[in-house]
Amino acid sequence: MSKLTENTVNMDIIADQKQITDEEKLLINQQVKAELVEHLYQGCLPGTISGIVASAAIYLDYLGYTPHQLLNLWVITFNLMMVALSALFFFYKKYKDKLALSTWERSYSLMMTGCALSWVPIIYLLPTDITRQYLALVALFLATTGYATGTIGQFLLCVVTLNIMLLPLIAWCLYQGGIFYNIIAAYSIIYMSFMFGINHRSTRWFKDSLKLKLENNLVSYQANHDLLTDLPNQRLLPQYIQSAIHAVAGTPRTFALVCFSLNRMEMINDSLGHGAGDAIIQSVANRLNALAMHAAKVKNETQYIITISRKDTFNILMIPLAIDGAENKLTHLFSILDEPFYLEERGVKLTASLGVSFYPKDGETSESLRANADAAMLKAKQFGGNRFEFYKAEINAQLPKQIALEKDLHDAIDQNQLQVYYQPLIDLKTGRIAGSEALIRWPHPVHGFISPMNFIPLAEEIGLIVPIGSWILKEACRQTRVWQQMGFTGLKVAVNVSGKQLTHGNFIETIKGALAVTEFDPRYLELEITETAILDENITSIIKEFTKMGLGLAVDDFGTGYSGLSYLKRFSIDKLKIDQSFVRDIPASNDSITIVSAILAMARELNVKSLAEGVETEEQLRFLQSKGCDYIQGYYFSKPLEASYFTQLLLNYRNMQVFSNVEVAQP
Repeated sequence: MSKLTENTVNMDIIADQKQITDEEKLLINQQVKAELVEHLYQGCLPGTISGIVASAAIYLDYLGYTPHQLLNLWVITFNLMMVALSALFFFYKKYKDKLALSTWERSYSLMMTGCALSWVPIIYLLPTDITRQYLALVALFLATTGYATGTIGQFLLCVVTLNIMLLPLIAWCLYQGGIFYNIIAAYSIIYMSFMFGINHRSTRWFKDSLKLKLENNLVSYQANHDLLTDLPNQRLLPQYIQSAIHAVAGTPRTFALVCFSLNRMEMINDSLGHGAGDAIIQSVANRLNALAMHAAKVKNETQYIITISRKDTFNILMIPLAIDGAENKLTHLFSILDEPFYLEERGVKLTASLGVSFYPKDGETSESLRANADAAMLKAKQFGGNRFEFYKAEINAQLPKQIALEKDLHDAIDQNQLQVYYQPLIDLKTGRIAGSEALIRWPHPVHGFISPMNFIPLAEEIGLIVPIGSWILKEACRQTRVWQQMGFTGLKVAVNVSGKQLTHGNFIETIKGALAVTEFDPRYLELEITETAILDENITSIIKEFTKMGLGLAVDDFGTGYSGLSYLKRFSIDKLKIDQSFVRDIPASNDSITIVSAILAMARELNVKSLAEGVETEEQLRFLQSKGCDYIQGYYFSKPLEASYFTQLLLNYRNMQVFSNVEVAQP
């Protein structure tokens, strides 16, 4: 249940209830029912106050025109029901956890039905004066409106109470006869039907909204927590660090960020299997949590906040922690590895390497503290065993290499060293190549291929991403135009766009220029933008311009950002790309299956195309097909290729499906 209620980073992903586990369905349904009952009782007290005021108004309206004793009897009976309803409200507030939800639901329904019945006699006491009858009828219809809105979430109760209140009026009017009374009877029937419709639509919307909210919280929790250990992942760590900074601000206290990395995990995975490695990671997480819980019980003791950044690396916030007393605390961290880990009666002994950065000595931001703790950990790993290293400026002696890389990147642009590779996008409905994603590659003349993970962040930092991005855009359009002229007329190309490209310079003019120079049809160009970039209010107008130009818009790495679903309504999103971190563990991880299923269900509901990244196995492919995924890309079919190799790939599969050993779902 904690997964449904924990306040996590807002990343609203709609989850289809059919795609989550039976246990989660049960929890969500129970929570929806609880919310519905709470909603009913929240309107209880305002309803009784309104009822008492209405009875007083009716009493004054009828006084002198209705038998006095009957009027007094009615007003006393009705207000006693209002008092009883109020008492039920206060009783619920005090004891709602003591009784079952169904009991409170039945009690409310019975009380509301009794209140409706107590109203009926006033219909047969209507005064003979037309003006006073008009006022009485207005009060009656206002009361029925209150019942229709006050029973949202309980459509059957609405039907019962409105019938009790209006059917006697209809019967009385038909009995009286005449144009005036017949009009009132007809109006009552129409009004009752109208109120039924309002309640039915509102009830359905209210229930669906509750389910979506609960499912969103569930998937958001899963996306911001490690699926194996259930620990907060690296997306939440900056928030914890920022909270720690606020906690020690203005005090002499400090805190440390520890990068706790297990050694030899690759060897364990290779020799004992990834299942064994996962079991060890879970055990380490449990031991760290036990250590944190024990420390939390000791007053004025250092507290531990445990997160996980990589599969074998944990980040631990230790607050407060004095520098001069840190060694004993850090040595104590190694104690969780004293006992061996047993896998099918086989004991495995582990060691760890720790890197430590202190606030504010080693960094004043979450980014610098994380980077420096990680650098210190890598230094400790060089020596192996249970060892920790405090961050020192000398550890960053490799900074000259970073400066050299920056110069080489400038040279790479000037000397046209960069290349665009193309990874095919496969349409799972037809089994054919539908397009490609343009990816940058850097074959360094000395160091060989340099990973984009190393030079793209650098390009972002120093501003080179703007000219690089413009070049990629133009080259991707040019090359795809060549393939289209070869007969692959429907081929599309997807190009990643960074936030800096959108905010620096005139990106719209850049696109128009690339399309004009290459004579490329904008319908076949798809721009991939991260969730974080889409939510930047400064670029809202730019993104909307994409739609006017006829460009496709895809959300890249969907599910890993901090955004909500609002942008799906504000912009014409064509495609959601499911991040490979979710696809990677399918079908072994139930949590990954839940997240991916939820995203695919949401895409279908919103009529948005879906694409899964990082598909590497037949099992992943079959799963994605079964869930209705539209497109895939990944090493299962092809790695990113040079343009010449991609051309050959297109020629090889010109008239055939790309899958030879997997049955492709027919459209």
